[in-house]
Amino acid sequence: MSFPIEFETWLSKSLEEDIPAEVVAFHFNLYESTGQDDVIFGMDLIGAESFDPEDSDWACDEVWAPTERILYIPVSDSGKGWEECLERMSSLIKTYLDSDQPAAQTLKSKAGIGIGFVDGDLNLIWQA
Repeated sequence: MSFPIEFETWLSKSLEEDIPAEVVAFHFNLYESTGQDDVIFGMDLIGAESFDPEDSDWACDEVWAPTERILYIPVSDSGKGWEECLERMSSLIKTYLDSDQPAAQTLKSKAGIGIGFVDGDLNLIWQA
């Protein structure tokens, strides 16, 4: 299965779970290595109870995470550097948000969507 299909499947399954009413924004966390062959980076998704486009600390207010929290990204899809991974995953998510998939609509039903490396800068991908 290609990574974009794996991403769509993981995201759809994740967003079919009960999401608490307190969730006002979503954030995709990126982080380095998992120790697996051909994997340097991983991704997870959280729901936050606050959103402020001027203060990236909103992504620290986690109140929800899906049962299957982690998605490992093959090097062939992430690239080898963190900047390349961030760019590729941002592009993948933006493309997904432009689709008519129910999970894309769920993501866009909230105030904002961010992406960034844990302990790094947050990039806002989408805002209502």
